[in-house]
Amino acid sequence: MRTFTQIFFFVLVALLFGCGRTPSAVTPRELDNDRDWGIYRGDQRSNQYSSLDQINASNVANLEVAWTYRTGDATRNSSIQSNPIVIDGVLYFMSPAGVLIALDAATGALVWKRDPRTPEQKAGDYSVISRGATYWSDGERRRIFFCTDSYLRAVDPDTGDLITSFGDNGRIDFRNDLGVDPETVDTTMTTPAAVFENYLILGTRVGEGFGSSPGHIRAYDAVTGEFRWIFHTIPQEGEFGYETWGWVEGESYGGANPWGGITVDEKRGWVFAATGSPTYDFYGANRKGQNLFGNCVLALNARTGKRIWHFQTVHHDLWDMDNPPAPMLVTITVDGVRREAVVQMTKMGYMFVLDRDTGEPIFEVEERPVPQTDLPGEETWPTQPFPVKPPPLVRQGFTEADLTTRSPEAAAKAAALFAEYGPSVMFTPPSTRGHVLFPGMSGGMEYHAGSFEEESGILYLNVNESSNLMKMFPTVLLKDDSSLSDYDKGKLLYQLNCSSCHGLELKGVPLAIPALADNPKPDHELVRTIRQGRGAMQPYQSFSNAQIDQLMSYIRKPDGAPLDLTGKETDTVYLMGGYKRLIDETGMPLFSPPYGNLVAVDLNEGTIKWKRPLGEYPLFVEQGLRNTGTRNFGGSVATAGGVVFVGATADEKFRAFDSETGEQLWEFQLPYGGYATPSVYEIDGRQYVVICAGGGQKVAPTASGDAVYAFALPEKR
Repeated sequence: MRTFTQIFFFVLVALLFGCGRTPSAVTPRELDNDRDWGIYRGDQRSNQYSSLDQINASNVANLEVAWTYRTGDATRNSSIQSNPIVIDGVLYFMSPAGVLIALDAATGALVWKRDPRTPEQKAGDYSVISRGATYWSDGERRRIFFCTDSYLRAVDPDTGDLITSFGDNGRIDFRNDLGVDPETVDTTMTTPAAVFENYLILGTRVGEGFGSSPGHIRAYDAVTGEFRWIFHTIPQEGEFGYETWGWVEGESYGGANPWGGITVDEKRGWVFAATGSPTYDFYGANRKGQNLFGNCVLALNARTGKRIWHFQTVHHDLWDMDNPPAPMLVTITVDGVRREAVVQMTKMGYMFVLDRDTGEPIFEVEERPVPQTDLPGEETWPTQPFPVKPPPLVRQGFTEADLTTRSPEAAAKAAALFAEYGPSVMFTPPSTRGHVLFPGMSGGMEYHAGSFEEESGILYLNVNESSNLMKMFPTVLLKDDSSLSDYDKGKLLYQLNCSSCHGLELKGVPLAIPALADNPKPDHELVRTIRQGRGAMQPYQSFSNAQIDQLMSYIRKPDGAPLDLTGKETDTVYLMGGYKRLIDETGMPLFSPPYGNLVAVDLNEGTIKWKRPLGEYPLFVEQGLRNTGTRNFGGSVATAGGVVFVGATADEKFRAFDSETGEQLWEFQLPYGGYATPSVYEIDGRQYVVICAGGGQKVAPTASGDAVYAFALPEKR
């Protein structure tokens, strides 16, 4: 039996040294940019770079699993795109179901969870896309902000408890403050908010069809949740850019949203955003003109939201050629002169390098004539901007020579689709004839962006060679639908809101987007998905109960017959017949490789240093086809150790490359695809690399999962 003195001694030791490692979160400290990964994409400039070098090109092959964690809430079509943030020994990330989870960053032990789901959401097949959380501190107070649905919540980093003094009992509903009726707004936020001083700055996700919500940029008070300012990405009357639209009375205008987030120049007190297309994405007869500030790189005053400069990457976008990631802020040396720059990556595979003070191109950008439309009512813009340097990182346009020859069956299917849709050059306008859009709507550089090493001026990024089959079909917009049957109203609702994804024939896209025709799910589950969204599908909260009933009546018994609108006042509009891709029934591409690359770009010279195929399709490997690259989602991180880490690929591997040569140095087979950007951090002198492996979503055919993997060098014993 131990004496009282012995027990007292053991208790004292436990209090002084701790029973195991406990994250230090009682006394906040400033973020340590060398040790922490405290901000989405690494820092306020979105450089995705770590100055840590304990793991380096000479020893990275020795990496081992340090810890793993499973969230337990994956669903059939979920994913994890979260780039974890690490502050003072605690790692925060978003689960497939939108649960904010805090882990001990050295051990993977659970610290706390904050689950915002309603009972109905917990009961259903509910999943969200969230790329992470936001940390804020003023030196005394600390908060973690995260989003699901249309709500931004504030929690205590130590406990996960809601900070009830923020907004409405701990949250704000950002359907408000847009200048339109909140009940008509469908919006969410997939990328974490940015912070500057006490300003919490939001870029949101909105729909892409007729009647979608506007994507204006807004700022809120990080302490109180009060609305602070708005920048109208769709200009209001009297504002700069208003004259670049051909306004039509009675129309609603949406989109032009920076869904890839915001970057911050703290020295200037500026924020930078990059917007997507105005809506409708593929037919712009109701928005003739250049359409500022759609498809723009924007520099705004962080305290007021006032525009400082803009640069448009696509005029009057008809191709869904968004600027997916937030702008990257870099310092480079051009012609012997140090330049502070903004780098914008695009779906087209173009990279625009702009002066940070003025928005003027550092490398030449040419306005070149492009093909013009013959679609009734449409007016394409006569020219588009083409950067001369750096060169395009993916193919531009599509010809018969690009079709696959991997097997007679695949070649025959590719030839048949090509005969129906036909070739294209860059910026071939949408038409009723159709064409192979290349790069497609998930091509070039996606939301994951790249990683930049300032010392060398090299930018590392993974790119997609991607295709879409684009063909337009006429439909109508009614001035007054009151005389239509509920069934016909549901058909119109479907065409205008759902057909771009699920197709006019309700067949979806194999493996990625489910078919709605003959869908076996019961009505209540489909209605719940429409209301709440799921994974890549946004929620449609603005639909009334009557509209839901009308929509369901059509989905359950689609007749394929045209509407009889004789004598009714209508406008003819054109819809794209679904997000179809040039793939076979297994989801494999029907064009020639490579399908994805890892690229090193010298930003000082505007040249490509090296390019390597990234990943392999397991099905192709079985057939003896190697080094093809794959469709990829999830970014890279470069380190001072001369290593570039990236997951992203369809073979579900996590890899390390030599940053100087592009040689692969290490790989690890994850249980699910690592379709997220990794994070790099240090705790107690040990360097870690962590990646969320949630699989699913856009990289078919890979299963959904719920894993987080952390790696480190073996501990010395």
